[in-house]
Amino acid sequence: MGAGAGATVGKAAGIERAMKGGVGTWATRAGDIVVGALVAVNAVGDVRDARGAILAGARDDDAGFLDSQRYLARGGTPFGGGRASPRNTTLAVVATNAALDKIALEALARAASDALARRITPYGTLFDGDVVFAASTAALPPASPLQVEALAAEAVPEALERAVRLARGTALTPGLAS
Repeated sequence: MGAGAGATVGKAAGIERAMKGGVGTWATRAGDIVVGALVAVNAVGDVRDARGAILAGARDDDAGFLDSQRYLARGGTPFGGGRASPRNTTLAVVATNAALDKIALEALARAASDALARRITPYGTLFDGDVVFAASTAALPPASPLQVEALAAEAVPEALERAVRLARGTALTPGLAS
């Protein structure tokens, strides 16, 4: 067992409708500047692709997706009326070789969190304990103050998508890699 082993996504309407989450990584670069992301996704919400379509999440009765955001917005009972899982946390680490000060590292973490919020719906709910960490080796100066944030906006969603695409299901919880 390890990070992501018991992870699920789309628990808004109950664990019985959820799908497997997991761990994914991705890195991107511009010249010599590299930004890498590691994401362990275990969310109340659904995971969406770049077009906004649900990749993995709460399943409906017709082998499609329920759409957790809409379900909750229309007054759906959180967790389908079952017990709320205390284990809903999406963790991300975004690291770069760009020389960043403390303020820039905070902005990098915020950019990574924003990228997660664009792909996990809903994100950061009362029942999620989502955290993003940022790190830098401070090896090279970035080309601009926003370069690393922009690269994070590319790397984090890819790592998130890989986390669910590579997740193997179980007898009770399907995964996309099953």
